[in-house]
Amino acid sequence: MNKFYLTEAYLDAAKKWYENQRAKSGSINTNVMNVGLIVSHMVAEGIPIDDARLFSDGKSQVRGLSGSTISKILKQHGETRIFTREGGRTSRGTLLLAAAFRDVLNSVQVQNDNPVDTVLISHQLEEFFTECVRLDYFDKQRITVDIDYNKPVSSVIGDILKAAAERSDKPTGEVLQHLIGAKLQLRFPEIKIGCDRANAADMHTDREGDFQVGTTAFHVTTAPMEKLISRCIENKRSGYRPVILTLESKVLAARQMADNVGMSEQISVQAAETFVGNNIEEIAIYDGDKIREGLARLIRTYNERIDSIEIDKSLMIDEPRWIVNIMTNIINKQ
Repeated sequence: MNKFYLTEAYLDAAKKWYENQRAKSGSINTNVMNVGLIVSHMVAEGIPIDDARLFSDGKSQVRGLSGSTISKILKQHGETRIFTREGGRTSRGTLLLAAAFRDVLNSVQVQNDNPVDTVLISHQLEEFFTECVRLDYFDKQRITVDIDYNKPVSSVIGDILKAAAERSDKPTGEVLQHLIGAKLQLRFPEIKIGCDRANAADMHTDREGDFQVGTTAFHVTTAPMEKLISRCIENKRSGYRPVILTLESKVLAARQMADNVGMSEQISVQAAETFVGNNIEEIAIYDGDKIREGLARLIRTYNERIDSIEIDKSLMIDEPRWIVNIMTNIINKQ
């Protein structure tokens, strides 16, 4: 029998067990993921798994379960972000979950005359639960990033976009669009800045771009394409000034596309990180304390945009205490 077929039998059993732990709301406890990872790790040493291997002496804890062990397993599968610090080690519910999942794996029925490749099965199970951690934990959290107000604001924007890119759903484009929208709101408070779901772009509006200020059409993208250049040419024909705002790493490619159609001097291409960062610092008159406040306002305005229009609230940025304090003081003074 094909060893990969055997692996599928164990994977199917693990998937059914995992989904059965999901709450009606769709959420799932992190201890389920921890148990899935540690028991899957045990599989490498053989199946079935007995109580002596599953539990510590006295059956007070799942043997080997800790935050550091879980971290090592995740790291082996390419996930380096901080998950649970204790791995559910001190939770009594973890014991029941571990026993239940162990029983599921032990009861898998396969007809095979050859030795089972438990190392392969263990690896595939760990890979599955690592993906569960990405989808059901990291992708459901707010975007977490070290927002250091002592750095240039453009660098902070770069850090936020990098954190977004690390998620499995890679919502960098959505995050970038709302950062640009938040920046324009702060810069032009008297103008109504478009607030649409990021994936709607300018397809269902009467604007010339993702955002329109005066006769300038702003196009926000993380992946410049020829179709966008054509859109910019239409802007010019309609009397608008097109501006492409993209990742710093994509600026050269966008400019090359514009040059290919003889529009390099007609289409402005700017790094979005710099566009946002420089403007926030300019509004603050390049004063350190005011830049700090400006950055706080930017993050709060961004979060308000996400909360008001996007279905996926995990696109919101986790606000550090210093931002919460600044915004609370501003609101109290109003």
